[in-house]
Amino acid sequence: MPSDPEGELAALIPRLVGEWRVHFLDNLRSFVIVLVVLHHVALSFGGVGYWYYVSPYPVSNVSKAVLTLFVALNQTFFMGLMFFIAGHFSSIAVERKAWGVFCIDRLKRLGIPIVVYTFAIHPLVVVLLNRGSVWTALRHYYLNLDRVQGPIWFIALLLVFDVIYATTKLFIPSFGFLIPSSYSQYRLAALLGISTVIICTFSVRLSFPLGTHIPVMALEPGYTPQYVLAYISGCSLSKIQQYMLFRDPRRALALSYLGAILSAAIISGIGAALAIPVTYAGGMNPFALSYAIWHETCFYFLGTAWFSLFHDSERTTEKWGTTARYSYGAYIVHSVVVVWLQILLDSRLDGILKTVIVGVPAIVLSWAVSWVLVQIPFVGAII
Repeated sequence: MPSDPEGELAALIPRLVGEWRVHFLDNLRSFVIVLVVLHHVALSFGGVGYWYYVSPYPVSNVSKAVLTLFVALNQTFFMGLMFFIAGHFSSIAVERKAWGVFCIDRLKRLGIPIVVYTFAIHPLVVVLLNRGSVWTALRHYYLNLDRVQGPIWFIALLLVFDVIYATTKLFIPSFGFLIPSSYSQYRLAALLGISTVIICTFSVRLSFPLGTHIPVMALEPGYTPQYVLAYISGCSLSKIQQYMLFRDPRRALALSYLGAILSAAIISGIGAALAIPVTYAGGMNPFALSYAIWHETCFYFLGTAWFSLFHDSERTTEKWGTTARYSYGAYIVHSVVVVWLQILLDSRLDGILKTVIVGVPAIVLSWAVSWVLVQIPFVGAII
């Protein structure tokens, strides 16, 4: 890894000085952000989950099943993978910067976007959704504002993780004794890590079922154990990378999706056959436990398979133009772009078709808006 004399490493969007890049990580991050955009588009047109705009048109059973499966599979791994990548670059930055310099850099690169999005960008979503009563809606928004908004929860939690990690490094300079140094040690560590996350996830959801948010952070505690493991694992990526890769990524990815889909069908099928109220969101019941096991197991296999594919594929190890440079900005603005296009293009068309019709321009436009923002000097220095 090249040196970073100008301090340009960023936890979410690393920008190394010069031409040396870890292109497969850049590309993987951009790919995951594309999934995030499509995920939020799908939620409006048939996927089960919360989003700001919900289409008033009826959804076919096929579209609802396909889009729900799409968002459920995404949910298992994509944000965990974002924390994994972020943890890797944060660990590099911590090694090369003094604690104060690192924290100030995080506040600039992460803290400023949090504030700007919450007070200036997300209100645009409020305006789009309340065009008949804009001032009343904005007044209600600002008077009741008690948390960060939209997808910025990820950046807010990343800021917390970064400060905790940098502070911990002041007292424990090396975690080498905790990092696996062989294939067998890594497999054991992975098994213990995923098992621990499953237990913690199930336990947390007893008190904080899915759908419960923490004020200020707008975070669902029921998913947090995975994010903690992902970030910690990412911090040791340079040491464990060789052990975590699947030898045949394409086969592993196909089998992971097949296993995830079949197991989801079995779990939901059992729930339907019992003809009793089924709660997957949390609580002391076998369905909440089965969902926790399914979710975290999928995270390991799907996340590792995608990482391995991007690591080994010739196409994904090449630079994808300037895609990576504008991916941070695309993540920040995509919610406004998505809601605007959903309102503009919604119709009686099939839900899957509408997801494609809205999703493709939403991806392109999110990156285009990011490009425009980066051209503004003081904005480009942050994102």
